[in-house]
Amino acid sequence: MRTQFPISLVPYEQDQTRRPSKRRRSHLQVLLGNKRLKFGLRLTCTVVLFAVLLRSVSWPLLLVKLREADVGLLMVAVVVGLSGVIVSAYQWQSLLSAEHIRIDLKRLVDLYLVGIAFNHFLPTGMGGDVVKAYYVGKEGNNHAGSASAVIMCRMTGFLGMILISMPVVIIWHHSFKTALIVSFTLSCVVMCVALGGIFLLVTLLSKFTSRWLEGRAFTWSLKIGTTLRNSVARPQAMRVAMLFGILFHVTAVLNYYSLANALHINTVPVIFYLVAVPFVSLVSFLPISFNGFGLRESAVVYIFSTLNYWHISPEGSLVLALLMDVELLLFGLIGGCIYLAMGTWKLTSSPYPSD
Repeated sequence: MRTQFPISLVPYEQDQTRRPSKRRRSHLQVLLGNKRLKFGLRLTCTVVLFAVLLRSVSWPLLLVKLREADVGLLMVAVVVGLSGVIVSAYQWQSLLSAEHIRIDLKRLVDLYLVGIAFNHFLPTGMGGDVVKAYYVGKEGNNHAGSASAVIMCRMTGFLGMILISMPVVIIWHHSFKTALIVSFTLSCVVMCVALGGIFLLVTLLSKFTSRWLEGRAFTWSLKIGTTLRNSVARPQAMRVAMLFGILFHVTAVLNYYSLANALHINTVPVIFYLVAVPFVSLVSFLPISFNGFGLRESAVVYIFSTLNYWHISPEGSLVLALLMDVELLLFGLIGGCIYLAMGTWKLTSSPYPSD
């Protein structure tokens, strides 16, 4: 019996031997059409957001801010960003170990960068998380456990972010405008409700049997859901993953702080970034733009405009966001090179796993 991930990566020569039926081709055409429509809508939203942002700032001042950047501190920021990738790989490895999947840390760092490359450069409808889960599941021979570990990375990372940012909002609330506090709190509540809904759905799915709900899609979802619920029942693994999630968000804060200092935005204390960075992450997570582009920059400009005691120009905050984009693209480029070094593969869509 052979288990296959929802999205299969198979050698090109092997794929040539497949001859899908007309019914399957029609199904794939519908899926590809929907993906193209979603991608087109997200790309349009991204372009509109950037157009609005760039019309609201002074281009000459924007270029001046960019030319005055400290190159040395920019390099420091890149190193801090890479350290965040390593911390995330450690978090991922701890969750995989709980699923009895043993993968070398260097391999996980490589796959993490490959995931960034898929998010930024390959509009295939395959997210970076899907690619990471596929490769780890294939190497560890445990696709459900691999998918669960990727999902738990996101969830424990979010919880770690809350553990950092909420105490800062409560203690230093006088440093932020009420609108920002309300927006950030509502974003966190919505995300918590969404995560709670996922676990509730998993619990309900486990009560159904194949007699009521049949099909490979349901079977695979039930398998991942059961594995995910078992992961939550391991408190030690959850605590370790949340600690790594906290450490990751600390590195993310230091990354933004280093870039800000490179742009001579050195009057804003690091405490501010402990709220600003999580807020930007939550906003850019909304699935209405291409990988958060446009949303992330708008969120950075907005949150700097809410400062009570320090005035930061929109040009300065926008350049900060754009430099963060360049850093992410650099990591994606590195991940793309790693992916090409892994071998040439043809991407094919297989909607559900087969046994």
